[in-house]
Amino acid sequence: MNPQLTKQIGIGAAIGIVLAALTYFLLNGKRDDLKATLASIESLQKEVDKGNGLKANYEKLKVEVANQEKRIEELIKIMPTEQDRAEMTIRMKKLADTAGIDQTSFSLETPANKNYYKEYPVRFNFRVGYHSFGAFASMISGYEKIINLSELSFRRVDNQKGAVFPAVVNCRISAFVYNPAPPAEGAPAAARPAAARAKAGKEE
Repeated sequence: MNPQLTKQIGIGAAIGIVLAALTYFLLNGKRDDLKATLASIESLQKEVDKGNGLKANYEKLKVEVANQEKRIEELIKIMPTEQDRAEMTIRMKKLADTAGIDQTSFSLETPANKNYYKEYPVRFNFRVGYHSFGAFASMISGYEKIINLSELSFRRVDNQKGAVFPAVVNCRISAFVYNPAPPAEGAPAAARPAAARAKAGKEE
C-alpha cells in the first residue's frame, strides 16, 4: 500500500477519534440537561393531569351539592312552621271531628332538639272506631306538612256489637320544625341553605 495513503488514513482516523471524543465530552452536559428537561416535562404533565382530574371532580361535586341544596330547600318548605306547630292540637281536633272519632285528652311533651330541626311531640287519647281511626290516620298522612304519628296503641273497651267507640287509642303526634344549627364561627353565610339564610334575615 502506498505509504502516503496509509499516512493519510491514519491521520483521518486520528482526527475522527478526536472529533468523536470532543463531541462526546462537549455534548454530554447537554444530554444531561435534555434528560432533566424531559423528566420535568413528564412531572408537569402528571400535575396537569391531576389538576384536570380535580377540576372534573369539583364540577361534579358542585352539581351534586347544588342538587342536594335544592332538595333540602324543598324539604324545608314542607316542614311545619312555628305557627303550624302551635296550632297542631287545634288541627288534630278538627281532623278527629272530621273522621268521626272523639279526642278525650292531650298533653304536651318535652320538645327535643335534633340536627337541623326540633321535634314537638304531643300525646293524644281518642275514643275510636277502627275504620274511623284509619280515616284519621289517612288525613294525617295527607297533611301538607311533615307530621309523624307514632307509639300507637289500641285497647278494646266495649265488646257490644255496633258500639260507636269500641276502642281507645293512645298515640304520639309530632311536628318537626326546621331549626338550622348555627354555622361554625367565622363561616360565611353562604355555608347555610338559602332558606336558612332567609329565615335568619327575617329574625334579624
